Amino acid sequence: MSKRNNGARTAAPQAPPTPQRSSGALNFTRPTEFVELPTRGKFYPEGHPLHLIKEVEINYMSAREEDILTSQALITRGVALDRMIGSVLVDKDIDVDTLYPGDKNAILVAARATGYGPEYVSKVKCGSCGTVHDHVVDLANLPVKEPPEDINLTTAGTFTILLPVTGFTVEVRLLDSRQQKYLENLRDTNKKNNLPERNRTDLLKMVIVSVNSVRDRMELESFIDNMPAQDSRTVKKAYDRASPSLLMEQRVECPNCQTVVVREVPLGIDFFWPS
Repeated sequence: MSKRNNGARTAAPQAPPTPQRSSGALNFTRPTEFVELPTRGKFYPEGHPLHLIKEVEINYMSAREEDILTSQALITRGVALDRMIGSVLVDKDIDVDTLYPGDKNAILVAARATGYGPEYVSKVKCGSCGTVHDHVVDLANLPVKEPPEDINLTTAGTFTILLPVTGFTVEVRLLDSRQQKYLENLRDTNKKNNLPERNRTDLLKMVIVSVNSVRDRMELESFIDNMPAQDSRTVKKAYDRASPSLLMEQRVECPNCQTVVVREVPLGIDFFWPS
């Protein structure tokens, strides 16, 4: 049994302790950086925070973002990178799921450079001689594939294409991150259930907004299912041409046998940990 401190109980009331105030010696403004968006804001519809905005401001990576990237719960759910992007974005009105993949990649690369510097070193194994060597990527100077100047953009962020066989005018949208994930999940589900792969038609049904101003989904899907192959290829080529992105492919030369291969810089969780 504890003993009461009677002296303390009968003593005069004590004034509450004065809270200690910070000297301000450790106060600082978190540095930020502006990231050029490959889309140049052209595909975001009116009302979106990035509509016609060419760059976005991000905070430098901090211990908070490292916690996000090492969270096994977030990694297992496949949302760690998206949460990290949301954390570094200064404008919290931007929904990460509405970002276009090329813009997301640009933000990821810039965030990684603020945290660990612009040099990214990866181990590469030569397929010809088996030599394992380092390959250094300068993240600050990755080229950007911007949208073509001659694209027929609408105010909604879509663009139009004239089909060569039917002569119809097709209105197409780029898929944002949420729509891209849906398409990938659809493909995985079809594969898991041994269903026929419909990669081309599934993509076309998601990117085609209208045909000759017709927007009825049943009519559009019927048209897409019976679309002439040349028209289908025209839409796919135009979509790929219009999609802005960072050019992540790198020429890698083996220092032992001089074999040159082209490989893409990976943008997974491991990308954020320097070797």
